[in-house]
Amino acid sequence: TAGLLALVFAACSSDDAAVADAVDTARLSGATVSNSAQAAVSELLGDIDASGPAATPEPTPGRIRGVSYSPTEPGVVESSVDSERNLLRIKLQGTDGGRVSMKNGGVIRLREGLVAEIFVDPFPTHTLTAWIDLYLHDGAGSEFKDVKVVIDYDMFSMGHGPFFSVADKSPNGHYTFRLDYVMFGRWIQILEIQDPETDDEYTLEVIVVAVP
Repeated sequence: TAGLLALVFAACSSDDAAVADAVDTARLSGATVSNSAQAAVSELLGDIDASGPAATPEPTPGRIRGVSYSPTEPGVVESSVDSERNLLRIKLQGTDGGRVSMKNGGVIRLREGLVAEIFVDPFPTHTLTAWIDLYLHDGAGSEFKDVKVVIDYDMFSMGHGPFFSVADKSPNGHYTFRLDYVMFGRWIQILEIQDPETDDEYTLEVIVVAVP
């Protein structure tokens, strides 16, 4: 615990995002965090769950992180919210609220009639090479083919890129991206999706925590 506190407060002196990386890495490697450390880190980071699974309540129907949510509104679908991990966090830009911890393979509603499923492989990500499978469909069994999707990614707390990846398209609505990380930690992926029916663009922030 003392080592974790030293790591946290050393990082705190320069960059709050670095604190988040330190906490994520320490917790996922099995370190325990004292109550005082939990409170200090939570106050500094706000939206980062540094205190373990018990600190995040199960989502109640119709609400995500205190934001009203109906079945036809854009955002992470309630059943896709993961209250026990911070290994995969999602935000649809333009919607209220912060990044939401999501189950692997979870669903994001971009608009009524256009949803995205995101699957990370391997998960948990314990290697420096990972894949994101983005599956686009209408929610009723019809896939969206030939959608323009681009992705760039970089480490969350320190710039190494940005890096870019081109989708490997399948004929059934799957868009697969290979991600090559240079070190373990939190990585943020920005996915730009152009709606083939309306030409509107949707931006997904996908944070993946890669741990050895």
